[in-house]
Amino acid sequence: MNSAWVKINLLICVALILVFSGCASMFGKTSSASPEKPVANDKYSKEIVELNHVVRQDSQSSKAKKAHLKLARLHSDHNNRRRDYRKALEHLEAYIILDDSDADDDTMNWMAALKEIDRLSKEINQVQKQLKKTNKAKIALKRTNKKLTREEIKLREQNRLLEESNQKLEKTIEMLKNLDRRLEEKRRNFNN
Repeated sequence: MNSAWVKINLLICVALILVFSGCASMFGKTSSASPEKPVANDKYSKEIVELNHVVRQDSQSSKAKKAHLKLARLHSDHNNRRRDYRKALEHLEAYIILDDSDADDDTMNWMAALKEIDRLSKEINQVQKQLKKTNKAKIALKRTNKKLTREEIKLREQNRLLEESNQKLEKTIEMLKNLDRRLEEKRRNFNN
């Protein structure tokens, strides 16, 4: 159980390092093709919907290319409460495909970081699923343990009662033996 927690913590740390290093390199520089800064939190969803509409209208235009880049930034922005690194990766890959020139190092680093975050997220999800299964099994074992403990208490009580009954029966048997001896002695004495 401890090794699973260590793995989860390690994966989370690596993911955070990658996110912060990717975000720092992306927002530290501005290129000529980069759209304006992301909008406020309450406008993320609205802007994402608008940009998705631009992409659907003409997926090969320069507007679509810029929209893909901005969507990648919006989906991975640290201020976005509903960050989705998987969608950010998809839009960044679409931007790179539509970009005629070679992508710069910052974009490639960002894509590598998003791929690693996606991979680690999948691993974390698997570990969380295993953890849920383990927790369910633990709860079932606790229930079984409680049930067995109650059963053990009942059996101990029954055993105690049986031991008391046994002791009473032994006393009764001893008394009957004594009575039988006395009767036998009286009969011998009476016959003599």
